[in-house]
Amino acid sequence: MGFLNTFCATGTLFLCVVAAWGDDALPSLQSNQIPSLSSVPMTVINPTDVSLSVTCYLGNPLNNDSQGSIIVTSAASAGPTCNSMFFVCKGRCFGCYSDFDLSEDICVDNAGRKFLR
Repeated sequence: MGFLNTFCATGTLFLCVVAAWGDDALPSLQSNQIPSLSSVPMTVINPTDVSLSVTCYLGNPLNNDSQGSIIVTSAASAGPTCNSMFFVCKGRCFGCYSDFDLSEDICVDNAGRKFLR
């Protein structure tokens, strides 16, 4: 690793700084090689790959009777998934998630209808 210089300071906080000079095994770009978009693999995010955190409420969501939280892949499935996950729901649960564009919580009933909380 070539020359190694170490400086340590003590007190209430122990701090150690290490400076290294010499060869390293890190790859580097040549000055004439600039990465282009065509040389990098592109990843397309499929909307079904997005996960949404949902809190399930029994009855009126304003009563804060939370049954738990689940992860769903679409907003429309929030209510139906809550009702199928928790036995106590029996079709009466609402799945609510945060919509950061509206700065509001959106709730979905068992039929998939959306409304603001």
